[in-house]
Amino acid sequence: MSLDSDVQTRITVALPPLDERARERAAEQDWDLALLDPRDPDERSVLIRLAHPDLDDAIDNGQDELIVDGTPMNPRLHLAIHEVVAAQIIDNDPPEVLATAQRLLALGRGTHEVLHMLGSAVAEQIWTATHEQRPYDRGEHMRALTALPGSWDSRFAPGRTMRRHGRRSRHR
Repeated sequence: MSLDSDVQTRITVALPPLDERARERAAEQDWDLALLDPRDPDERSVLIRLAHPDLDDAIDNGQDELIVDGTPMNPRLHLAIHEVVAAQIIDNDPPEVLATAQRLLALGRGTHEVLHMLGSAVAEQIWTATHEQRPYDRGEHMRALTALPGSWDSRFAPGRTMRRHGRRSRHR
């Protein structure tokens, strides 16, 4: 599969890195990583799930909740947010998501942490749409992206990192 450099850059930013454990899991499940096309949402989903072997195991074992650093989290929801963020970056819609990711990476933040930061911004939009029956607010989403990493750091400062993968409380 030959990709132009812009698409390849977006894919590299959009997907969590696959560590050795993920590569071993792919081989065990007969996935040829070279044949998976991250532009295809179904194949992208496989890549995201492979990048999260603990969550993949939990889903395979029928677990609806995991305890991560003492806080409950839903493995399916976590992966779904990763998929939303990956789609935003790969589809370049909205383009500010990729720009924010590149800005955060340039600040020295790790790829997976950046994806979680972006996920926190879009999760707010999803929460509002489902709980307050309000439509997507592009302006609010852009403000949340602009506030990163400060808004992330204030919520997940050292000693509070356990909420990074868990349920977040809603404060207004």
